[in-house]
Amino acid sequence: MHGPAPAFLRLLGALEELSVQEARHVTDEDYAAVRQVQERAAPLVTELARLGAGAADAATARPRLAALLERRQQCQERLARQIARVREALLCTQAHQRRVAQVAPAYGGQALGGPLRQLQVQG
Repeated sequence: MHGPAPAFLRLLGALEELSVQEARHVTDEDYAAVRQVQERAAPLVTELARLGAGAADAATARPRLAALLERRQQCQERLARQIARVREALLCTQAHQRRVAQVAPAYGGQALGGPLRQLQVQG
């Protein structure tokens, strides 16, 4: 087999493998690894686009591409949910920090970000 079809299918296979790795890293919440996989996948996507879907047998390539796109969409949705969860936790933490900053002076403490008092011993 010569021409662009074997190259297209080889690249598609490599991209499928990276997609599985990405899904596993998203599940494990290993975001550094997700980024590395995405960086490795980018040139494959570019080359697949350059070759074009017509480079491979549509009956073979389309179902594989559809499955790949579905897996990618699921990863994106899971990442979006995780981002929303982390943002909510950050907002809660910021609200708690504001409350502590408001009540700390009443207990003899300094507001967050203020200078700390030094303990002085008198004899």
